[in-house]
Amino acid sequence: MRAGSVFGRASSHRAGFTMIEMLTVMVLVGIMAAILTKPVSGAFRANARRAAKREASAYLFRARVIAVQQSRASQLVRSGNVLKIRVDSSGTMVQLGTATDLGAAYGVTVSMSSSPPDTIKFDPRGFMLTPPTPKIVVTRDAAADTICVTGLGRVTLRSCP
Repeated sequence: MRAGSVFGRASSHRAGFTMIEMLTVMVLVGIMAAILTKPVSGAFRANARRAAKREASAYLFRARVIAVQQSRASQLVRSGNVLKIRVDSSGTMVQLGTATDLGAAYGVTVSMSSSPPDTIKFDPRGFMLTPPTPKIVVTRDAAADTICVTGLGRVTLRSCP
């Protein structure tokens, strides 16, 4: 008996998929990918914006905590999309730690409404010295998240006045 024969007869049936079956599967996979691409990429963009918002709020908390712990005035300074913390060292403001570029890390745009522009100041007790209530706005695509600081130095992420 030959290999490939069934009950002594030659078999002409081969195992595998036809070209039509393969094309049907490829078309279905393409349609599913097209349907799922937009929601998935939107979720990634929203997550990047929220992560940048959390990092910006962490910098605000850190600037306030440093002012209280070291009993020195501190500042959160925005330069473009870069946030950095500066601390008073005998009348000279020096940078503490590393600056973070939120634009490069998360693809967001950071803006700040404060006076003086782009600076939020804390006194040695942790009270904010920058009137009125400053806001940090983190934007990606058309969506934006806002972080506010009250006069007592409280950082709020949900309800800005």
